[in-house]
Amino acid sequence: MSEPTADDLDKEQLEQLHAATLKASEACLELKKLCAVILVPVGTVISAFGDKSPGSSLFVAGFLVIFAFWVADSFSYYYQRKLRGAMIPIWHRRAARCAEGYAFVPSSGAVGPLRAAFNASMAYYFILGLLFGVAVWAYVAGLLNG
Repeated sequence: MSEPTADDLDKEQLEQLHAATLKASEACLELKKLCAVILVPVGTVISAFGDKSPGSSLFVAGFLVIFAFWVADSFSYYYQRKLRGAMIPIWHRRAARCAEGYAFVPSSGAVGPLRAAFNASMAYYFILGLLFGVAVWAYVAGLLNG
């Protein structure tokens, strides 16, 4: 059996990092789906134990669910971007060993916690929060009081 080369080792490491990145990406999508699924039963339970009409507890619970999932999704996104960033130096090493040269190496900007929390993929939570905000406005304006 032949000894592994630097390219073999780098390729294996890239494959492992890529697999972990895909898992983190899948987690982000699953969190978004789970958030939508959880909002309905939370509202139902609060309404069932309350006075059967929308109230402040319903809206607070909805905002808390959205916020909790937004924070969890931000963490997943943050680690997904960190994993992608860890792949860049490996691609550079592999590219440097190419005899014919290889110019394309993906770039990844640095991501911090704030950027992870406020990026385009988090628009989902903003839209949910906006919809809840409209519902709160309608409730306060007397449009949801039956």
